[in-house]
Amino acid sequence: MKQTKELGVLPIGRLIARFSVPAIIAMLVNAVYNVVDRIFIGKLVGEEALAGLTVVFPMMMIIFAFAGLIGIGGSALLSIRLGEKDYKGASHVFGNTVVYGLLITSIILATFFVNLDGLLAIFGAEGQVLHFAKDYMTIILMGFIFQMISFILSNFVRTEGKPMLSMSAMIVSAVSNIILDYIFIGIMGMGVQGAALATIAGQMIGLMIYLTYYLRGRSNIHLVKKDFIPDFKVLLSILSIGFASFISTIGTSVAMTFINRDLAIYGGTMAVTSMGAINSLFTFFIMPIMGITQGTQPIIGYNYGAKQIGRVYKTLKMGLIICTAFSTVVFVVMEVWASTFVMFFLEAGSETIPMAAKGLRIFIAMLPILSITFMGTAFFQSTAKGMTSMMLGMLRQFIFLLPILFVLSRIFGLDGVWWATPIADALTVLVTSIFLLRKIKSDRMEYGGLDEKVLVMEEI
Repeated sequence: MKQTKELGVLPIGRLIARFSVPAIIAMLVNAVYNVVDRIFIGKLVGEEALAGLTVVFPMMMIIFAFAGLIGIGGSALLSIRLGEKDYKGASHVFGNTVVYGLLITSIILATFFVNLDGLLAIFGAEGQVLHFAKDYMTIILMGFIFQMISFILSNFVRTEGKPMLSMSAMIVSAVSNIILDYIFIGIMGMGVQGAALATIAGQMIGLMIYLTYYLRGRSNIHLVKKDFIPDFKVLLSILSIGFASFISTIGTSVAMTFINRDLAIYGGTMAVTSMGAINSLFTFFIMPIMGITQGTQPIIGYNYGAKQIGRVYKTLKMGLIICTAFSTVVFVVMEVWASTFVMFFLEAGSETIPMAAKGLRIFIAMLPILSITFMGTAFFQSTAKGMTSMMLGMLRQFIFLLPILFVLSRIFGLDGVWWATPIADALTVLVTSIFLLRKIKSDRMEYGGLDEKVLVMEEI
């Protein structure tokens, strides 16, 4: 219990480092094996296979959206309960989150397996690309239960003050995946099926580490049988908090589906393959920002539950500064060496390289300020402002990106497809900033003023 209580007393900078550094390392390693998957596929199987993984990416995002809905919602609620010193309530949240995770997994598998061919067609897979996409997704779906439970438990151990355990499990999982990629794809020639098998096997190994921790009774959470009895009120709380992550991820899936379709129309398979490389790079370099965001959530949630509002806002401020500084450096590096980065995924001399490099430079145009969106949404989730975080989660893809994509692609063709994302990013950052500033003003009035040295968000 000591690690949990330290969330309310240790210096914020020290806490962010303790929680974010392991999360960053873990997520970077996690991103590495996604990149390695695509490098192996692009180099050893071919650009059509890489296009197949690009087309299937939106479907995978839908699956992961449900993991985020339950895992992030449950861990945020758990953090608040721990801050309130409601340890029985925390255990009840834990048990219910696992149960609902299993139930949702069952529904997803039944739905997707029955309609797999039709769903892949909806997402734009056809011909040889459809063949590669189906081979990959069939195996991913079969192992989704391991990914769901692993994601839930990784969020829980961080919330309990064990970020190093979460990092260790994710690193072991990722390294196992990379090794198996080499064996299944490079040596055994299993293609996209080998990539999918390596991913699932890596997730299983990581899950074993989490289960060992909990089964040996090392957790601060002490479960009893009634904690696993479904509680509809707990479910509603989990859903209200986690829905922002869910709708944001679903929005990414929908947006990527339409982006891939427009890329195919205005740029052909080369453009879709380019997006595969761009997505992998963007995911890899955005992971540290997500790691910092994850690291701040238990700190914000605990102190919000403990009514230590000054510490809540100091955490938000420091998180924003760190994320913005990092993303600015990444932006400059990728803008300067865009061609070098995309060449990791494509054969030397490929005609796709110039197109992918140009698309990358445009796609990341708003990266220096994008952390405001991520931190803002995470802040409202961690403080149980479900409706606000849900609305912010919908902004980027549903409200801004899709209409902008529809208009720009029909006016400017392929360039319009590339520019739709950064324009939507800029508008989302603007709206998120407005909501954050309004919330700060509201809390100043409610709590009779806050320490100006702690809470000077207007400077950011």
